[in-house]
Amino acid sequence: MVSERIVGEGSMMVTEKDTAAKCGSGTLQVLATPAMILFIERTASDCVRPLLKEGESTVGSLLDIKHSAPSVIGSEVFCRVELVERDRSRMVFDVKVWDSAGEVGSGKHERFLVNNAKFMDRAFTRAEG
Repeated sequence: MVSERIVGEGSMMVTEKDTAAKCGSGTLQVLATPAMILFIERTASDCVRPLLKEGESTVGSLLDIKHSAPSVIGSEVFCRVELVERDRSRMVFDVKVWDSAGEVGSGKHERFLVNNAKFMDRAFTRAEG
């Protein structure tokens, strides 16, 4: 388990570029699930960034997220992530997303701590076959 409490929070204003219609995940002018997921990943990444050493980063590896309610263009949406589990390089966050009308989404997000150079070497090796 995690000995110290690590929490990150963020907010965003839903714009036309964040909608399901614009992202291609639907046809409606509401916050798209892909945009919500990006918001969650950004909030979690930003939360742990101050703890990283030079040459380190985190990468998202798993999302178990429920998108439970729509948010219209102009809505301010908030995200809160809390690191609840850490096992070596693996980090698991509890996630909550809401707007002024209530919950928008919730779930779990997993990230891994990586060495940037090693990770990119592996990515290029994989791409070369």
